[in-house]
Parts: sequence; structure tokens; C-alpha cells
Amino acid sequence: MAEVTFVGVDGGATKTLSVAADAEGNIIGVGEAGPSNYHIVGLDTAVENINASIRLALAGAKLGVADVVVLGLAGMDTLHDFRFFEEKAVPKVAGRRVYVRHDAEIALVGATVGRPGVIVIAGTGSVAGARNRRGEYARCGGWGYLVGDEGSAYYIAIEALRAVLWAFDGRGEPTALTGEVLKALGIDSPDEILRKLYLEGMGTSDVAKLAPLVTRLAAQGDGVAARIVERAAEQLALHVVALVKRLGMLEEQPIKVAVVGGVFKAGRVVLEPFEKKLREHIQVEIIKPEFPPAVGALILAYTLSNVEVTEKVAQNLKRGVEKFKL
Repeated sequence: MAEVTFVGVDGGATKTLSVAADAEGNIIGVGEAGPSNYHIVGLDTAVENINASIRLALAGAKLGVADVVVLGLAGMDTLHDFRFFEEKAVPKVAGRRVYVRHDAEIALVGATVGRPGVIVIAGTGSVAGARNRRGEYARCGGWGYLVGDEGSAYYIAIEALRAVLWAFDGRGEPTALTGEVLKALGIDSPDEILRKLYLEGMGTSDVAKLAPLVTRLAAQGDGVAARIVERAAEQLALHVVALVKRLGMLEEQPIKVAVVGGVFKAGRVVLEPFEKKLREHIQVEIIKPEFPPAVGALILAYTLSNVEVTEKVAQNLKRGVEKFKL
């Protein structure tokens, strides 16, 4: 009987990473290509980059097509996205069986090695995902900077800009944010923030880059910055609480919660209010992710093929992660 080949794909707005392995968890190759968020690069380019990454991952085994592929993709935010991508793109993907999942789901599966839990991702944007003991998955947030992304770096930065302008108006209290924001933006007065935002068109990622100075000032004791960060952390915690209730996970306490993304890299200044808010509602265990998202997609490929992820398989995956520096 021929060896079955599994591939997990982490497709985002900047790159696409594929990890190929056999049924025993032995990673046989890794492939990287350009972005595959079809909203950004278009459907044809997304498929091209997905296939390029898969074929690179399979090259060492001299294979051009995988038996089972799980695509964890950014941009899969609505039922329309899934239906459109599954109809138009999946038949062109280099896999005999292909499954499409949201990128938060594969991040969660990687973090918990497929066990129940919640993941909170807080980078430029924010989103959370959860799986219960029955294997049911749901996500919360991720609605973009205009109507969502609460607790994200963008959220923190915008709140900081608002605080600087309020202090300038006299509506808000003085804050060390003013001097730090002016310095970071290369401007002389708070009213020039309008020029940066509206005339020069600062993008969401440029705005989000201000978040680290907010968390730094919060840790140093600036009251305005501290309240912004606390509100952001509480918003992230509410993502978790909502998912736990929605998926009926209250009987699964303590619930494993994995946290990833640049916002959490600020450390205790974010984690302490985050955990405090969580513990007002549920018992949790904050964990570090076991595996990166691409390996989470690979684990999901096993699960969907009724291949048990035993301790031996997990150990083989860990060796592969170290070997390929994933």
C-alpha cells in the first residue's frame, strides 16, 4: 500500500507556508511561496502560491500532488468566502482531498495539538477561535479595523491617538503619550495627526506600529496608557468568554487558552488584566502554542482522515519542526 501524504497549509496576506508529512508525523518537506489571501492577491494568484508551496514541500519525496491537504487561509471570514473558494479554487489545488479552514482554526489546533481550547490572536488585528470536546469549532471577532479588531495593536494605537487629541483639546488628562506619539510620527503638534491619517493615508499596519510605545508607557506607569491597555486586554478576554459560552464549554474548565501575536509580547502589562477579566467568568490555563499554524493544519489533516495523533506522532512532528526550523 502506498504511503499517504498529508499537507498542512498556512496561507496569509504576506506568505504561504506548507508542511508535508507521512501518517507517522515524519515531516518530509516544507515549502514557502507568496501570499494566498484571495481578497488581496486575487483567486488565481492565491491558487498559484498555494500550489507552489505544496509542490516545494513535496519535492523531496518526488511528488506533485498530496493525498490530503488542509488549507488554513486568511480571508475566510464569511460563508460566501468558503463557498466561493471551495467551488472556484479547491478543484485546482494540488491535493486529492482538500479541506478549507479559517487560519485561526489551524492556529488553535497547532497550539493545543488538537485538544479542546481557545486561541486569541492579537496582532495588527484580533480574532479568537475555540474547539470543544465534541470537536465543534467557532470563531469570535476578526471583523476588521472599521467595525472590530478590539484589543488589537491597531485598536490600542487608535485609542492612544484619540487620547493625545483629547489632551490637546483639554477634554482628556495630560499623558506621556503625547510626546512619544509626536516623536514616533515625526510631527511637532497633535493637530498634525490629522495630516498623517487623512492626507498621507497611514495604513492600518502603520498605525498599529504605535502600539508598543503605548504598552511601554503603560508598564512605566502612565495612567492614560495603562487604561488603554487594560481596556484592550479586557476586550480580548471577552472574546474567550463569548466562545466558551457559545460552544457550551463551561463544563470543560479549566480551559486551555493560547495567546499569540505582537500585543501579547508586551508581557504582564497585557496578560495580567487579560487573565483577571477571564477569571471573573471562567477558570483558565494560559498556555504557549505547541506547534505553529501550518503544523496545526497538518494535524487537522490527520484528524479529518481518522489518523490518531499519538504521542509518537507528536514527537515526530516536534523533531521535524526543529529540523526545518518552523
